[in-house]
Amino acid sequence: MTLLAEAIRADGVTALRHAVTAAAGAAGLADVALEDFVLAVHELVTNVVRHGGGSGRLRLRRDGDLLTCEISDDGPGLGDVHVALPAPHEVGHRGLWLAQQLTDGLEIRADGRGTTAWVSARLPAPAADRR
Repeated sequence: MTLLAEAIRADGVTALRHAVTAAAGAAGLADVALEDFVLAVHELVTNVVRHGGGSGRLRLRRDGDLLTCEISDDGPGLGDVHVALPAPHEVGHRGLWLAQQLTDGLEIRADGRGTTAWVSARLPAPAADRR
């Protein structure tokens, strides 16, 4: 089920972060899990603005207990993607690594017509199921 579908624009990054926070929170993420997921999505959104042609699309979906955010752009693509922590002296280049560390999964595909990244988080069981 799609919870949120929005355009990504440089002038809408903050509003989009608030919308993702609200939708992911309503889906059941809370506390640190919510903060981590939103930060991961924010890193990917800012990558679209900085490196992916300046605009793109975001879609937040819930499938059972899995929350997935798809972020895509029409930029030149990333080529061969290797997600690793950059050297301490290197400035920037930590967004993909952070997104991978803060979520339950990161997937990236680039095809020459743009890049699409997905991050996912497992939703906690409803309170009635945890007894």
